[in-house]
Amino acid sequence: MSTATAARTGCMVEDRTSVEARFGLRNCHRTTGGNRCTFRVPPWALDRSGRPRVGALMVLADHILGELPYLNRAPGTWTLTGELTLDIINAVPPDGELVAEAHIVFRGAETFVECHITDRTGAIVASGTTRSVTVAAAAADPVAETIARGCPPTETGDIDRVLGLGYRQSGDLLHVTMADPGGWVNGFGIMHGGVSACVTEVAAAEYISARNPDLHTAHVHTTYLRPVVVGSPYIATARSYHVGRSSAVVEVLGFGGRGELCTVSTVTARRLDSVERASTSTEKETR
Repeated sequence: MSTATAARTGCMVEDRTSVEARFGLRNCHRTTGGNRCTFRVPPWALDRSGRPRVGALMVLADHILGELPYLNRAPGTWTLTGELTLDIINAVPPDGELVAEAHIVFRGAETFVECHITDRTGAIVASGTTRSVTVAAAAADPVAETIARGCPPTETGDIDRVLGLGYRQSGDLLHVTMADPGGWVNGFGIMHGGVSACVTEVAAAEYISARNPDLHTAHVHTTYLRPVVVGSPYIATARSYHVGRSSAVVEVLGFGGRGELCTVSTVTARRLDSVERASTSTEKETR
């Protein structure tokens, strides 16, 4: 399962060596109704055409959505993210700052949180949700009370090089292997849930692009079944339900090093021109 990693006395975004900071998250803080942070897509998270990879936004969504349940948990408990979704509403700008804001919709046996991601003009770019549960803590709070502020790693190259991804085609399946998840862990020492969702989106996007390059990710829904334990590769296997002229639906199964199923993702893709038309329409309405 994915686990929110914000401590009561700090936030992982403040640590420049954290997964969140390395993915471009900044300025995370509480607001009157929830929380807020800014985000700038790293240059290495652009695809071959120069467009931001939606997978990078999954890390943003995982953090901004998972932080609120964690901060509001009872003493002696942890919060675990069971499901994470993201819908791309308008084209994601390749540069410039994005703003993510989240608030709790419902708190009970499960906590439901939603967020909106906007560009610098305030136009909506994406919307996300998460469903989390609260469980008894298995150990002491793993997040350090004092956030380290060391020098961040230097990320160069493309997303394949930065995340250490390898690709293998097997019949109609595409296997994307992350050789070393240990470099991308959360405060609990397991693979960051946003990163596993990112890898599954990359697998789906590459699978779809090879068959119809006019289609781009519009929706991601990741369900977390069990933690991805580090020390062994994480393998995301994409298979098609449908790849057509104007849309596609792909399932991506994420496996841990012992072959255990850890994540299940459904990724929907649509033609980019339909998203751009929606963006143009929204801009006209706000004038």
